[in-house]
Amino acid sequence: MNRNELAAAILLVRTRLIWKPDSAERHVKQRIRRGHLPTTATLAEYEDIIQTVIHSQKAHVYIFWYNGIPYVSIIDDVNDKHWLVMFALNGLLESAYIVERPELYLNKAEFEYIDLLSKVTPHDDE
Repeated sequence: MNRNELAAAILLVRTRLIWKPDSAERHVKQRIRRGHLPTTATLAEYEDIIQTVIHSQKAHVYIFWYNGIPYVSIIDDVNDKHWLVMFALNGLLESAYIVERPELYLNKAEFEYIDLLSKVTPHDDE
């Protein structure tokens, strides 16, 4: 995978959040159950967090490798929590969740550090 493919995937997700069929609400409920979102959280509020992460020029970009398939993983702080947003190269969202200890979690062999988001994608009008 090259940087152009990576940048294209990020720009695609910035344009439109696409969930697997029938998975968006399930993800919201799971985040509520795990205490990542308040019990009153809506899909729109969850997607606002995702948009904040994928537009932050101080976010960090990783590739998560699963069975030889790369998934873009972007992590940044939102409301003093480390949020990770993961999606496929075709822009399909996998998940977004809080990582309690990113220094350990992102040090796993499956994660490959790429760079700051600001160095991977062109600046947009934030």
